[in-house]
Formats: sequence, C-alpha cells, structure tokens
Amino acid sequence: MNETLLLFLSNAITGLAGWFVGRKRQQADTDNQVLRNLELAVGLYKNIIDDLKEEIHQLNIKIHELEKKVDELHKENNKLKSSI
Repeated sequence: MNETLLLFLSNAITGLAGWFVGRKRQQADTDNQVLRNLELAVGLYKNIIDDLKEEIHQLNIKIHELEKKVDELHKENNKLKSSI
C-alpha cells in the first residue's frame, strides 16, 4: 500500500513539475511566434509604405510636368490673345 501511494505521489509530482516547466516553455514559444508574426507584419507594411513612397514620388514628378505644360499653354494663350 505504501509503495502504491509512494508511486502515485512521485508520478503526480513528476507530472506537476513537467506541466509547470512545459507551461513556461509553451508560453515562451508562443511569445516567440507572436514576435515572428509581428516582424512579418512590420516587413509587409514597410514594403507597402516603400511602394507608396515611390508612387507618390512618381505622381509628384507628373504634377510638376503638368504644371509646366499649363504654364506653357498660358504663355501661348497670352501670345495668341495679344496677336489678335
């Protein structure tokens, strides 16, 4: 009877210790996975931001070119008006 009780207690203590250590490790693994996912999300958003910056740059160039054309057309229009 004592041997059975001792076996039961040793198994219960071993199980509790394993659960306690496993829980800490599982929490650490979960935290690491959360950090990895966060790094992936940050990388994805960084790529999106870089693409948007490039698109904004291209649009600014286009705006500048269009403003030059508008100025040229204003000048041409004024010349034509003055020649009439």
